[in-house]
Amino acid sequence: MKKLYSFFATVVVASGIFAQQTIALSEDFAAYTAGGNTASTGTSAPSGTDVYNPGGATNPIPPVANFPSGAKVYSAGGMAKLGTGSVIGTMTSKSLDLSTDGGNVVITFDVKGWTATPSTIIVKVTNLTDQTVSYSAVMSGTPESKTVTFTGGQANSTVTFETPTTSFRAYLDNIVIKTVANGSLAVTEINKGKSIANFVKNTFVKNNEITFGADVRDVKVFNMFGQLVKEASVKQNGTINVSELAKGNYIVTGTVNNEAVSQKILKD
Repeated sequence: MKKLYSFFATVVVASGIFAQQTIALSEDFAAYTAGGNTASTGTSAPSGTDVYNPGGATNPIPPVANFPSGAKVYSAGGMAKLGTGSVIGTMTSKSLDLSTDGGNVVITFDVKGWTATPSTIIVKVTNLTDQTVSYSAVMSGTPESKTVTFTGGQANSTVTFETPTTSFRAYLDNIVIKTVANGSLAVTEINKGKSIANFVKNTFVKNNEITFGADVRDVKVFNMFGQLVKEASVKQNGTINVSELAKGNYIVTGTVNNEAVSQKILKD
């Protein structure tokens, strides 16, 4: 029963935090059925036909409507493969209104690379600073879930995903682009007594480590979609490393002195 209670408490916290959002785009590349995404050759390899430039291919797969323009993107068994060994891959979304909810943009996606690690993917939003996201998953493994946040989103914007150089190729899936109101980022602390005061000591994280002021059980870190991205248990003044997480807001929950607590942190 205790574990069941913790689960429902987490769901309540997450639903309260992430209630005020507007989905601008959601794409799972279900139309990209040709090819595979776990090998470079054979039946599990991506299709060899660029969806944006099919040439003389027979019955080519057209680009998905959510990403109508780009280059060097290939169907890969329900994923989109960007880039080749000699050409950068890029795909750009349809026009999106990213000015809603104060222009706070949250983009989540699953990604894995070719055979070399680590790898990166560039995320671009119209008139905002590009962000480079690192990942270590390769095509033979499971994709990593990534989150990037932007502020200052505007109407008539596009979002572009691009491989950084010709030596990198990336598989993308489950892209969701949202705007999130500031009010929905506020955290209602489950407990406001001593336990919360001894919970997270550095809610503004600059050195990739979250420091805790007490013994904390069942530490969980959630991204802006309420997805669990890290978990641990720590001793007083202990830390957990979050270098693999993108910059942005996260929710940290845990148990201190048998009391459930939560706090919002900002990773810089």
